[in-house]
Amino acid sequence: MARTRVTCDVLVVGFGVAGISAAVRAAREGAHTILVERNSFPGGVAVAGMHRFICGLYANGDEVPDRTLNGGIVAEICAKLRQLAPERRIQRMGKVHVLPFSTPDLVSVLQSLSEGEKALEVFYDTRAVSVRMEQNSIAAVTVQGRRGELRIAPEAVVDCSGDAVIIQMSGVRYQLPPRGQYQLAGFGFRVKGLEDPDDLLPLRIPYHLTKAVGEGRMPAHLRFTTYTPGDDPDEGYCRLNVPHLGENRDAQARNQVLLVHRYLSRVLDGFKTSKIAEMSPHVVDREGPRLCGEYTLTADDVLKARRFPDGTVRNAWPIEFWDQERGPSYRYLAPGEYHEIPLRCLKAQDISNCWCAGRCISATREALASTRVIGTCIALGEEAGREAAQHV
Repeated sequence: MARTRVTCDVLVVGFGVAGISAAVRAAREGAHTILVERNSFPGGVAVAGMHRFICGLYANGDEVPDRTLNGGIVAEICAKLRQLAPERRIQRMGKVHVLPFSTPDLVSVLQSLSEGEKALEVFYDTRAVSVRMEQNSIAAVTVQGRRGELRIAPEAVVDCSGDAVIIQMSGVRYQLPPRGQYQLAGFGFRVKGLEDPDDLLPLRIPYHLTKAVGEGRMPAHLRFTTYTPGDDPDEGYCRLNVPHLGENRDAQARNQVLLVHRYLSRVLDGFKTSKIAEMSPHVVDREGPRLCGEYTLTADDVLKARRFPDGTVRNAWPIEFWDQERGPSYRYLAPGEYHEIPLRCLKAQDISNCWCAGRCISATREALASTRVIGTCIALGEEAGREAAQHV
């Protein structure tokens, strides 16, 4: 099949929060930018995972923050979300603060950002399938999608795919979690028709599921299921936290949603008349391949609030590690502190024109458990996009 050849200054792979931030910054720097996304919608994990809060925006501490740790596109997205829903205020979650949002609002904001840049083209339902290298640089990326098969020849590439697809296909060195030890992944579902839900549901649901696990009714990991109220009084969101379930894991996760919902409908009065209104389109990983960059961020860097000469993004989210056996654990920075993420964590060692942002930056597993959150990934994307444009 004949391939159509397309050229651009910057190619960004993945229209998650890191990808749109990278693409918008590159376009604003004057680079002709192409953004490819395998899904038919923007937002990546933030949308597919049915997230309800933007984490990683603020320093931790007792006082409600009046500004984000990082400016630029992070602050721009937060301002647009507040304009759409001024009633949604910063909330405290444990020792940190988060910004609540609705999925439609986030999708609207991300689409408005992409449509507002004349130098930016977005290709949905398009995935990268191969990379052609010339010496130590990416010469072309072949993608397949709505427009058929395209060979894109970029001057610079930013991998924001989450799964590090460009990094893997280019042959650059990367790290993987130990076999069988991936952190638990997420799979959400929304319920409607709850009757008089109360503030104790976030405690009652894991209590009953833990009891069911102890009785042998359910797989052990379902005791880590979480619940948050929805926007309407009869609405709520549950999130399963599932291990790596193999090739059919999306189908397995959907079956486990049905199992959980049926059980909760029997043991909780508020769930008796409820219905499943929506499920995640696919399982959302918390970790995967990670770049071996010019520097590897460590847990010590995070917890000791380390600064760097090339520190480019600030982050204060705790190390939130979802162990398959023990569930979540949290290690916090000191109150009011933050650490920096050096630009070297975004740059491939072995390729002259490749950067990355989001879940696949150069970091240890523990450090990544702090940096992978939405707010931090937006800021990482912007810096990667800026560097790629300056390379051009």
